[in-house]
This record gives sequence, C-alpha cells and structure tokens, in this order.
Amino acid sequence: MDQEYKEILEFAYELAEKATDMILKGSAARWTSKNDAAAKMNSVDLVTETDKAVEDMIKAAIAERYPSHKFIGEESHAAGDRPPLTDEYTWIVDPIDLNGSFVHSNPFVACSIGVTHHSEPVVGVMALPFFNQIFSARLGGGAFLNRTTPLPLTGGIPQPLTELSKCMIGTEWGGDRSQQCMAKKTESLFRLAGDPTKGVEGGRMVHALRTLGSSVCTIAALVSGQLDMYWYAGCQPWDVCAGAIIVSEAGGFFSGGKDAFHNDAPMGEILMSRRYVFVRPLPDSETETREQIQRRLVKELYETVIEWTNEGMTT
Repeated sequence: MDQEYKEILEFAYELAEKATDMILKGSAARWTSKNDAAAKMNSVDLVTETDKAVEDMIKAAIAERYPSHKFIGEESHAAGDRPPLTDEYTWIVDPIDLNGSFVHSNPFVACSIGVTHHSEPVVGVMALPFFNQIFSARLGGGAFLNRTTPLPLTGGIPQPLTELSKCMIGTEWGGDRSQQCMAKKTESLFRLAGDPTKGVEGGRMVHALRTLGSSVCTIAALVSGQLDMYWYAGCQPWDVCAGAIIVSEAGGFFSGGKDAFHNDAPMGEILMSRRYVFVRPLPDSETETREQIQRRLVKELYETVIEWTNEGMTT
C-alpha cells in the first residue's frame, strides 16, 4: 500500500504543478480580458473560467490514470455531482481557493488536491502559486514543502505551545453573512480576543486572530508553524482534505466541531461535516504529550466560542 500511496502522491504533485501554471497564466490573462466572475451563491461566493478549467484538467487526468477512483470537486459539486464519501479511493479537489482572492489579485490563492482511502486522507498536495510553494504528504511519509523541506518550517522541529492565550488563531468570515451567523462569529471572536481583566466575560485574550480568505492558505500557514490554530465552520471537505493529512504527518492535529471532537467521530464523518479545527505541530512538554496539549487547546477553544450553522449545512 505504501508504494501505491507514493505513486498517487507523485501524480497529485504533478497535477498541482500543472494547476499552478494554469492559475498564474489565468491571473495574468485577467488583465487583458473583460470577463467578470460569476456568483455561485452570493456576491462573495465566486467562480471563474480558470477555476473551471483547473478542475476539468485535474478531473480528466485522474479519470485517465485511475478510472476506478471516485472524484469530489468544488465545481462538480456546484453543478450537482455530489457522490458520498466511501472506502474507495476518492480524490477531493478545490481547484482555486479562494476565487474571491483570485479576482482581486490577492496572492492568498491555492489549489488543494486530497485523496482518501477507507474514508481517511492518505495523500495531500496544496499549491500556493503566487508564493511558489507546494505542500505535500502521504500517510506514513512525512510532510514537506517543495518536495524536500520538512515541515514545520523551523527545521522540521515543532516549537512549544501550551496555552490558548498564547495562540495566533486563523478563522474566516465565510460566505454566509446572515445576521444569525455573523452574530455568533463576532461574539466568538470578541471572546477569543477580549481581555477578561477589562470586562470581557469569558475572554481569552489570544495573541492574535487572522483571516487570510483561503482555508487552504491558512492551513499552509499553520503547518509551516506561522499560525497555532485554525477553526471554522462552513467550508467544505475539498478545503481541508489535503491539509488534514499534511498537518497530521507534520505532527499537527485535525478534528471536527464540538460534538465530533468530544465524541472522537470517525475521520470520514469529520471530513464531510463542514466543521473543522486544526492545531499546529507541537512537541511534548514535561507533563503532556503533544496530542494531550493539542486536545486541551481545542477543548478550551470550544469552551469559548459559539458554533453557528451556515446556509446549506444540515447541522
């Protein structure tokens, strides 16, 4: 099985390199075209010609190389092709995350190519074209930047972290800007950032909150060691599938929402849940293993924030 995962990773990496070239060329071409982006759900949920072209390229290449493998893609999903996640090999792909950044010429744009087997991520590649970066991993093979640099980017050696108040946390505003969602999001961020000694009840006063616009870019920053946690509800399995195996192989932690985390839900259920939390790679402390620390930080996070349900989410 290890050899098979190696071959799949190499093929996925080649697809990420092709996607990188298409995204850079597509971005350059936008300056000479009057074509505008189209909205999928609302004015902040966009799709572009490049987005469709990249997914078509990846999907066609997979079908030719691995005709028995399943495919779940952002644009295919939007067009109504919504297969369930099974134990069969399944490619879970986001051709461009985030189109909103792409159409604004913001460099925080990525292509994510994940592969599951037995409903768990086993191969992942995340390409950040404007930063000349490709993050990759396979089950049992470690995690790397541009093939050879070990992750995290501190010589492959995770740096200590033991307190939620010392975290830099990534999250997003997302596409659902309804009053119900925004009220819970802003209250959660208020508690995370607020100073409990100055009137913020339940405040944690974390070091910082960051929104990069792209879940994939945020995960890339986390696995690099540049963010401590990423927490969000509303994105999709194609935003996190590749990142889940890359973070795990680097020594990080990945789980779902409050219930999934507390109940240790199966990975396949977590992937399709649209609620996610990541903690960066950590070393053991004198009193706790790295996973004990990571789980404690997530527990403290979930004691602080309020979960919301985006439009299109069932729970």
